[in-house]
Amino acid sequence: MIIKCLTAVFIIFNFAGAISAEDLNITSSVSSRSIGLSEQLTLTISVTGSGARLPGMTLPPLNDFDMYSAGTSQNVSFVNGKVSSVQENNYILVPKRTGKLTIPSFQINYKGKIYTTADIDIEVHSSTPSPPGVQPASSGGAVAKTPRESFWIEHMLDKKICYTGEPVYYTFLFYADRGLSQNPSLALPSFSGFLKDDLPPPKRYNKVVDGRNYSVTEIKSVIFSVKKGAYKFEPAKLEIMESSFPAFNDDFFSGFFAGGRKKVLETNSLQLEVRPLPEKGRPSNYHGAVGEFSISADTDKKILRAGEAVNLTVRVSGEGNISSLAEPDFPALENFKRYDVISSQQISKDNYKITGSKTFQLVLVPRVAGEQIIPPVKYAYFKPASGQYAEIQTKEIRINVLKAAQGDALSSPPVTFKELGKDIRYIKPSGGRAAGKRNFISAHFLLMQFIPAVFFIIVLAVKHRILEKIMPAAALTRRTAYGRASAAISDLPSARGILCGGIENALLNFIRARTNSEKNCSVENILKEKKVPAPLCGALDVFVRKCQSERFSPSGEGLDPAELKSEAKAFLKKLKKYL
Repeated sequence: MIIKCLTAVFIIFNFAGAISAEDLNITSSVSSRSIGLSEQLTLTISVTGSGARLPGMTLPPLNDFDMYSAGTSQNVSFVNGKVSSVQENNYILVPKRTGKLTIPSFQINYKGKIYTTADIDIEVHSSTPSPPGVQPASSGGAVAKTPRESFWIEHMLDKKICYTGEPVYYTFLFYADRGLSQNPSLALPSFSGFLKDDLPPPKRYNKVVDGRNYSVTEIKSVIFSVKKGAYKFEPAKLEIMESSFPAFNDDFFSGFFAGGRKKVLETNSLQLEVRPLPEKGRPSNYHGAVGEFSISADTDKKILRAGEAVNLTVRVSGEGNISSLAEPDFPALENFKRYDVISSQQISKDNYKITGSKTFQLVLVPRVAGEQIIPPVKYAYFKPASGQYAEIQTKEIRINVLKAAQGDALSSPPVTFKELGKDIRYIKPSGGRAAGKRNFISAHFLLMQFIPAVFFIIVLAVKHRILEKIMPAAALTRRTAYGRASAAISDLPSARGILCGGIENALLNFIRARTNSEKNCSVENILKEKKVPAPLCGALDVFVRKCQSERFSPSGEGLDPAELKSEAKAFLKKLKKYL
């Protein structure tokens, strides 16, 4: 009986709620009707009705405001056997312009009946100066939006004035206090006229700003100036799609199919003054190195014989543009025969700093015996911190050269030969072979004598890079561009940031190598000049944007690394036909 009574009470409650479900009331209110341009207000839309389930709503576009969801609350109560609910949807509004702005009415269409709120007029005046002690979030010439929104971005340079060739570090920051409905699209400054290198991976961390907890995505890169001048870099832009349905909305599918709101976030522009390197105090052995460096030298042997080879290795290490470090001026070594210098480099991006070393290897062959001294190797560079030139040098190296090895003579008695008979005769051609005609085996035997010599010449050519010296560098680079790009893509790891960044660099380097273009040339202009079909250019642009989205977005789409590599190689093959 108790179960039956409870069931009857439950049915009565639900039936009563269903009968009065149409009794809805919708109102809207704001926290203030007069605000500054940089201030914000809270819009609250309240829906009251009978029943535990209230309908969801679709918000109209607000062209004069940036709108962000601030959460939803709902309260269900049972009074005198009736179920009633109150649902409040809160939104943060930031005005876009001054003047009299209107928040239009909101509507709910429920069971054929429309419920409407009233329009709300807002007076927006110019922003007042910040109170004493309050500083806007800005750095390095980049002024961020007031950090009271759900999404905002800023970017900065670590210095406003630099010297030619000095590394300048760029930082982009994306703040978000909630998620996005899809991956954002990022456009960073192009830094035209500068050498640029990314510093992966992006950093992700939480930070409290003005009492609000933000998830921060930080992207870093380094640029190197090529020539002096005053430069202004365009703003960074981030296109986001935020969810258009509030949290805790009971009508889930309504919100799901409603999509999201597109918004473009933009920073201020950046300025950088590049000063030329001073002429005063420039050493004669200075070849363009800018940064902070050290130098060391060593040989692989300390004792050897005259005529044997010894490797002299000089290593320049530090922070700066490692790739541009020139070969040092080696001292005159009269007692040695020297060969061409072979260079290699190792670049590190640990702790988001561009550091590394460049190694120069010189092969020496001592001519005379005795103690030989390799004098210090000096290297000049410019120190931006002090604004002066500096010179570093290695320690002198002493090696002990022994006399050349002499052949050991055998003390065996002389050998005499006595002819016992002529039992060996020349092999004569058969009677069927014409006299004087060369034997078939003999001819091929002579041909085989040249095979080792040809093989030796090929090995020598590869070892000393003779092909690179004979063929022009541009032509050799163009011919090997496809193989190098394909191998670079194959060797990329599966890590999302490194993989997508490596694919972009491989495609970009391939296009420039095939067309012998400079680094600051626009890829779009290159493809147009080479008359690459528009569909292929469009497909390439979509693919690159997909890589950028996967690379820079906080969550990423989770694309298959093998599929990305295969698609990138397919673009290489297609572009090769036109470039």
